[in-house]
Amino acid sequence: MEALQASVDLLSLDEKWLQEFDVVDPFNGNMLQGYLSMKPDHRYGALVISHVNEAFAPQLIYATPKLHYPFGKTGEFSFPPVHSILIYEKLDGTNVLAYSYKDGAGHRFLTFKLRLYPVLRNGKWGAFLDLWKEMLQEFPNISELPTANGCSISFELYGARNTHLIVYDIPLACAVLFGITEKGHVKSPSELKTLNVPVAQLYTELRADKDPVAEFQRLREKLERENRKVDDEKIAGSEGAVWYVKPKTGGMVLFKCKPESVEEIHWSAGINKAAVEMTCWNLLETADELIYEDLVPLLLEEYDQDEIDAFRDHICDCIAKVNEDLAFRKTVLDAYRDLGLDIAEDKGVVMRALSQSFAKKDMKKVYTLIANYG
Repeated sequence: MEALQASVDLLSLDEKWLQEFDVVDPFNGNMLQGYLSMKPDHRYGALVISHVNEAFAPQLIYATPKLHYPFGKTGEFSFPPVHSILIYEKLDGTNVLAYSYKDGAGHRFLTFKLRLYPVLRNGKWGAFLDLWKEMLQEFPNISELPTANGCSISFELYGARNTHLIVYDIPLACAVLFGITEKGHVKSPSELKTLNVPVAQLYTELRADKDPVAEFQRLREKLERENRKVDDEKIAGSEGAVWYVKPKTGGMVLFKCKPESVEEIHWSAGINKAAVEMTCWNLLETADELIYEDLVPLLLEEYDQDEIDAFRDHICDCIAKVNEDLAFRKTVLDAYRDLGLDIAEDKGVVMRALSQSFAKKDMKKVYTLIANYG
């Protein structure tokens, strides 16, 4: 009860939004206990670490906030009076937050977390911890960024080896997204010392004399024109953009802008299969199984319970499809490993051998899975 009450107080949230955790920090070996916020606002994914190695040490750590569109389901925009706007590319991968915490004796430790999990982990369908360790080796200054900027740092881990909806040519990459202060305020990339760590691409900057609604629609249409659909219902191009809006009153407000082909919500149609499938893949970052009851809390971030209930049969179809894709991936990778060959050295031999086990129409998908995950 002590930990729960501390979490309720520090986050100013009802306990229904809190998810208890008890995990080992893989970077420092400390046992962390507390609660994670599921509230889809600025407290999304935030942690209250109540105990470190069983010592009571309550502390609030803000994480990557939930991004919303600058309009509601009626299509009416709600931009605040704008001083300026920085527009960066929205990358499609796994969000990783670098943050620090203190133990009961005041010793500080740096670690990393997934969006809805208190630390990094390897899951059944994604070795996020191992992939991130590769990035730490490639860009060792990543670990210096929180201290250099005095805040937590949000990154995106993306690439062909961590494919979601957007297909990237690069096998694996990461980029700084923004900083998050102890009070939950966002620092745009332009305000950060990045120490030669890659940063999300800056698309453009808008001043107060520009119409943000017109520019939003223009950018959305431009990104849509540049995107193209590829095999397996994926898209080559961009997931969209993140708008860092600096209001005239100060502070920072973040909005997302997605082209129609990747937009999670089709405002005239409500919940749809594409959005549900995306949510299934998001759930698999922190779960090894897809279960309807576990998917519903994530869907509730965007949809009403009545919409979800009415769409249940379709949601179950989506779960079945993703499970089918996962089963196919496992079958392919198991068959490849059983060969005992390296596709980088014996591509022709490997593909001819596997063609005895898989349909001709699936061979391109077989090769892609091995190239990305084998």
